[in-house]
Amino acid sequence: MISNRLFYLLNKYNIRPSKKFSQNFLISDEVLRFMASQGKGKVLEIGPGLGFLTEKLSKVCDRVIAVEKDSNLVNILKQEYDFDNVEIINEDFLKFEDKSFDTVVSSIPYAISSQITFKLFEMNFESATLLYQKEFANRFVSRPGEEDYSRLSIMSNIYSKIEILKDVPPSAFFPEPKVWSSIVRIRLDKKFEVSQIFEATVRALFTHKNKIVHKAVYHSRDIFEKGKEFKQSINEIPYKDRKVCTLNIYEIKEISDWLEGIL
Repeated sequence: MISNRLFYLLNKYNIRPSKKFSQNFLISDEVLRFMASQGKGKVLEIGPGLGFLTEKLSKVCDRVIAVEKDSNLVNILKQEYDFDNVEIINEDFLKFEDKSFDTVVSSIPYAISSQITFKLFEMNFESATLLYQKEFANRFVSRPGEEDYSRLSIMSNIYSKIEILKDVPPSAFFPEPKVWSSIVRIRLDKKFEVSQIFEATVRALFTHKNKIVHKAVYHSRDIFEKGKEFKQSINEIPYKDRKVCTLNIYEIKEISDWLEGIL
């Protein structure tokens, strides 16, 4: 059983899961097998941990690039496994340079889910299958008017098509997290280029997502380095009387383009 091997490795190397690195080791054989089945070709694994998913990926994929920040875990991976198609890289993924893979399959640290995801949006791959905290995953797929609709929903929709494949209980991990998780599939599908003004517009709007557009932008005027006079300047802003939380990505782009014209 994987749980037995987990405790064997933890005891042998005298290590404990790191809260700093959000280390909750995936130990469910069913979930591991399902995730590994999503990999093919040259696959990227972010945070391989103790190698349980890495081992399964190595049996179904041509090549695995496993990027691990924790040098203690890198040592375990190199000592305990005799892979012939796995490259283990001791590096912070957020500084990792290789950007082209067939697939990405990972149980990622939840504490840096956003940073990892937006770095993935800059890469090139056919699909990415990742484990996220369930609440985070729900924000990914949320649409206008839904409770979880957020800046994350907007940006993920611009860059990709995302679907939740299945939910995963806390018992699938050690130590058990306090939250459920979800397996998410990401396929890159960039709708349009994102400018600094667009990012500022999204931030301004969703700081006040339950207000109408005119009020939300005015109350976020500091983002645009504007004073109280800005209220008059934005009287003709598109969708001025619409609630922010009902806007889709193209309507937000229209607002952003209009703001760019007056700033």
